[in-house]
Amino acid sequence: MFSSLRSAQCLLGDFLVPWEIAIGTIGFLVAWIILVLIEQLGWTRYLWNIPLLFIALAILLYSTLGICFAP
Repeated sequence: MFSSLRSAQCLLGDFLVPWEIAIGTIGFLVAWIILVLIEQLGWTRYLWNIPLLFIALAILLYSTLGICFAP
C-alpha cells in the first residue's frame, strides 16, 4: 500500500495524483480523528484555541508523514 507513495505520483483510478496531496489528505484525516478523540475525552476544555490545535496537528502530521514517505 505504501510502496505507491515512494514515487512522485500515485495512480488513483485514471488520475495521477502528486504524493504531497495523498500525504496531506492522510495527515488531515488523522488530525481530524485525533481532535474528535480529544473532544470525546473532554480535554478541549483545557485548550485555548481548538482550531489552532487542529491546524498544528495537521501540519505536524503532514510533515512527519512527508519525511517518512518522501520519494
